[in-house]
Amino acid sequence: MTYHKKLQLEDNHNIRLSYCTEGDPGEYCWSTQLKCNIGESFVQAYVVLPVDVSVAGHEMLEVRATVPSATPLLRHNSPTTIADDCGLQYDVAPQFSTENTGNSFCIQVVYPVVSPVDSPVVSPVDFLKCPPFLVTFWERKSNRINQGGDG
Repeated sequence: MTYHKKLQLEDNHNIRLSYCTEGDPGEYCWSTQLKCNIGESFVQAYVVLPVDVSVAGHEMLEVRATVPSATPLLRHNSPTTIADDCGLQYDVAPQFSTENTGNSFCIQVVYPVVSPVDSPVVSPVDFLKCPPFLVTFWERKSNRINQGGDG
């Protein structure tokens, strides 16, 4: 994320980063119990996959939610405040904005091997510069009491 990009997009949301816990190989999880400050409301969430684009084949990585349900995640391609060089972005707001999500949200990064004979065994970890992280955006509600000028 860059301040320049925040200014360019006129984005005034508060932004928080959350680190994952690792589960099975290639699986990364976050708590769905997001903490907010008084006067804030949840707006958006992205999982950012910090891919090393210099490694051939990074575009073949697949990302899918494993908890609460197994579903493929689609890459988010619209402009966000998150700098493009931070990594590939996946919109995961629905997993954090519904009440039936459970206590954790997990993704699995998979590299589909076409033929084990033609290529060496490749691990998704080979493509990551570091573990994925969760970026949440929060809207700060204005404090109407102090806007009246009376104190």
